[in-house]
Amino acid sequence: MIDPRVASGLRDLLPAEMIPRERILATFRHTFSSYGFLPIETPHIERMEVLTGKGAGSDEVLRQIFEVTNKGGTPGELALRFDLTVPLARFVAKHIEEVGIPFKRYAIGSVFRGERPAKGRFREFVQCDFDTIGTESALADAETAQIIHESLKAAKVPPFTITLNNRKILDGLLESLDLAGKTGAVLRSLDKLAKIGRDGVAAELQRSDAEGNSGLSNDQAARILDFAETGRGKVEVLAEAEKQLGTHPKAAEGIANLRTVFDLLDAGGVSSDRLAIDLGLARGLDYYTGIVYETTVDGWEKFGSIASGGRYDNLASLFISRRLPGVGASIGLDRLMALMGEAGCLGGTTATAQVLIANFPGTDPAVGFRMAAQLRKAGIGVEIYPEPAQIGKQMGYGSKHGHKLAIIVGPDEVAAQVFNIRYLATRHEDKGLAWSVLEDSVQGALQILEQEDMRS
Repeated sequence: MIDPRVASGLRDLLPAEMIPRERILATFRHTFSSYGFLPIETPHIERMEVLTGKGAGSDEVLRQIFEVTNKGGTPGELALRFDLTVPLARFVAKHIEEVGIPFKRYAIGSVFRGERPAKGRFREFVQCDFDTIGTESALADAETAQIIHESLKAAKVPPFTITLNNRKILDGLLESLDLAGKTGAVLRSLDKLAKIGRDGVAAELQRSDAEGNSGLSNDQAARILDFAETGRGKVEVLAEAEKQLGTHPKAAEGIANLRTVFDLLDAGGVSSDRLAIDLGLARGLDYYTGIVYETTVDGWEKFGSIASGGRYDNLASLFISRRLPGVGASIGLDRLMALMGEAGCLGGTTATAQVLIANFPGTDPAVGFRMAAQLRKAGIGVEIYPEPAQIGKQMGYGSKHGHKLAIIVGPDEVAAQVFNIRYLATRHEDKGLAWSVLEDSVQGALQILEQEDMRS
């Protein structure tokens, strides 16, 4: 017999995992749509040259690409997408005349990376992306952070912090240290500060090798690390950055952008308690050119960022001569779900319908079938137990799977044209309810349960 296990880094998702997952995805789709973003889909498989073009991804990500080869195909021609941003750049270059600009899109789908599996980290995972193409406006930068905030808040994610920076500030710092030609390598090393610490990053910055590490002097590495470590806090940290780099045009532009974004977020009702600045935040991908975002759940930083992104004003230049600036972010669904599961925020239901109709022994099954159809027509989810088993077994099934109510109609109830509603959590029953008030009775019972949930 074939071993039914899945490959390392992949997994099956059971109903208890899929139900809250689908609920959160619906929340994200609603939030993205409420800001005017439009859904698109791109293939899971892209041409290799699309994914590996200059600037498309960091060396680390490119080493994790899954190559796709069919029998008789050309090796190295196709690969599984590693994110949804590079395919977006290709999509926009191909369809820009059809969609127009500014173009606001969202896409939700699986991406693939051959990295080592860990908690909340898989080889196939779902990203929930939203991007605005065709504008350099700080309003779009601020709106991206606002959508991260509103999406996570609507999904009932525990308290979180959105950390912002602008790559132009770091670019200005490196240019002031005569390191403009080593920007990519320096920022990739700096992005590891939280993982390997100051000493680890300092050693990496000063090492020069065939992999493109930067080979900085001890003084240059210290200046960069001092700047990063003292540049953490609220908007007031920008004042110190202005003292050090305010005369550098590129850095001044990045500082001004962050001030504007913070003002807009305040106007949009995003609490400053949910925002922070980290002047060492670089993000690992080479294509970011301006503002960058990284979001962690307070007290759960070990899971890493659950939503991140930034501005990429040159990415589409891989595919089209026309300049198409963009900004966006991605919410990592699988890492978020792993965190919320460990934090006990997902609930335990495995039912997609709130009401279970019992298949009472001796009762014509057409009675329950008719009731179920009536309730579904009123917008109430209903499941019918398929077998005329003992009622205790059927109620146990409903309780285990998270149904809220059970409708019980025995032969005596049929004769009197009444039904009983059982509240499965408490076993309380409302008895002898007339068939004519079926919809009103069930809706009323569900409202009672909803009010109790809100109070608790």
